[in-house]
Amino acid sequence: MLRLKNATWLVALYLLGTSLAKADPDTINLSRDLVRLGIASQNLTPYDPSLDARPLFQAAVEYVKAHGTHSVTLDHGAYYFLTPQNETSYLFFNGLSDLTVDLAGSAIYFADALHQGFSFTDCQRFTLRNFKIDFLSPPYTYVTLASLDPAQRTLAYTLLPNWPDPASFNGATALAGPLVLWAAVFREGHIVEATSRMHVAEPIANHVLQLVQDNTPWTQSPTLFTLRPGDKIIVTARGGPPPVIGTRGDSITIADVTVHGSSGFGVFLNVVSNSTVDHVRVMPRPGNLISTNADGIHLGDSGQNNHVRNCFVTDTLDDALAIDSLHLATVLSQNGSRQLTVERNAYLHFPNGTAIHFVDPSTDQELAGATIVSQNPPDSTPPVFDGTVTITFDQDLPALAQGSEMVSAGPDSRGAGSSIENNVVGEVPFGRGIWVGGAEGVKIESNSIGHTSNGAIEVFEDTSTKAYPVPPAHDIVIQGNLIRGSLGPMGSGSGTQIALAAISVVSINATNDFVPTMPNTNIFIRDNLIFDSGRCGIWVGGLDQGAIEHNSIYGYDEYPELPLFGVSPAEATQLLEDFKQPIVVRYSQNIQVSGNVSSQ
Repeated sequence: MLRLKNATWLVALYLLGTSLAKADPDTINLSRDLVRLGIASQNLTPYDPSLDARPLFQAAVEYVKAHGTHSVTLDHGAYYFLTPQNETSYLFFNGLSDLTVDLAGSAIYFADALHQGFSFTDCQRFTLRNFKIDFLSPPYTYVTLASLDPAQRTLAYTLLPNWPDPASFNGATALAGPLVLWAAVFREGHIVEATSRMHVAEPIANHVLQLVQDNTPWTQSPTLFTLRPGDKIIVTARGGPPPVIGTRGDSITIADVTVHGSSGFGVFLNVVSNSTVDHVRVMPRPGNLISTNADGIHLGDSGQNNHVRNCFVTDTLDDALAIDSLHLATVLSQNGSRQLTVERNAYLHFPNGTAIHFVDPSTDQELAGATIVSQNPPDSTPPVFDGTVTITFDQDLPALAQGSEMVSAGPDSRGAGSSIENNVVGEVPFGRGIWVGGAEGVKIESNSIGHTSNGAIEVFEDTSTKAYPVPPAHDIVIQGNLIRGSLGPMGSGSGTQIALAAISVVSINATNDFVPTMPNTNIFIRDNLIFDSGRCGIWVGGLDQGAIEHNSIYGYDEYPELPLFGVSPAEATQLLEDFKQPIVVRYSQNIQVSGNVSSQ
């Protein structure tokens, strides 16, 4: 009888083990489990440049979606994505929930920077962590300046070992269209003083870069004469997608990631809420001079409660960190008291039930609107790019001029509760340290920001451009930040409007002029420590209600020789006087200025 009982227990244990082996696993290791689980005919082995990781990873993602797996990992190593999953992305995560993808500190190499890398849409409680990204064919190359003709704006170059000829970028395109070529000149590891990135004409031929005549000060003879043979030139192809991009999600986490370049943004979370970017590094690959060709980490059309924390961004060719809420559409005509025809801004989505405000493009003032009840053509996901839509609202609208901008109403749709905090920005050869555009209820706190060509922290409203038009900002706190050496010695690289001070609040209208109105409200600049600003320490304009309190400014107007660009002669005269002051307040009211200290 005892033997029979033991045999029964052995059978039971065997059956239990068989059942567990067949149960859906909660964790998949791509390097060990693909064959065992019948996901693929081989496992994903590291350090094999001939093995395309994409089909194997894609098969695992499809398995995860079907079986509810909560964790994906792999063995530490290097992995190569040689072909994209579709026309937009190397790997696409769609509609996944409660999933952590932990890549064990591995190096991920995408074949090129012309497709999105890891792309995730409509995901909830999704974590992507613990890896670094680089490219087999990066969106930049290096050459040496051989000679120049400043009058003709030509730079002759010689090739460097192991770097392709910039002519290889001729005709390069991404899904969004042709890429734009830029050049920046470096000497002893830093962009040459008073220069900026410069637009390069195509095609490139005969080892000569022809600069576009765009009337920027840094492409004119006096500045070009300062370049020297032997300077290093970086040529970049800008306009492609981010290697990490998330769209329409909630509770997304990107953590412990290093990005070594991009033809556009490095990390882009777009229309997400309750999400965090933590301990992400955007920086050049070892031995290189630039990282991304556009922003480092960008929260676009931010929903509520998003955070960028403990990150390090350096050597970008645009803003290091950013949070925005863009204009949704432009008014083409007002068809009645409750109906408009508008042109959509790219793919931005405004489903029925969306509460809407409007922005007057001449004054930048925000006007109360109404709620969308219907639209023709009907709402769709994704909508038609730059499509024309006729919208009906639930109540009468204000009188709206053609060109008025339609924007999200309410703080939760414009970043309320979000923060950019405890980050370090190294050097930004072209761009701002932190940009806040059209957001509400956002805190910028305890960041350290080094040399930037434009302002270190900027709240900026712009209705003059189609690419990044934003409404006014409201309820912003900028406090406890350390800023060192903003605005120089490099040129600002763009209009002077974004190069006024280490910290600034600025609104410009559709004609690129400062507005004498006060569209921004309740912005507080407190307890910041500013060293060696090339222009003002703090410049505030277009603000109703706020405070500039207990800031310390040591060194300002450090680079009075830097050229002005894109402002009227009258504004230029006024700005040159402004730059001699540590704190400037213009076009504003109800601003408390107290407890600040400064010395030049």
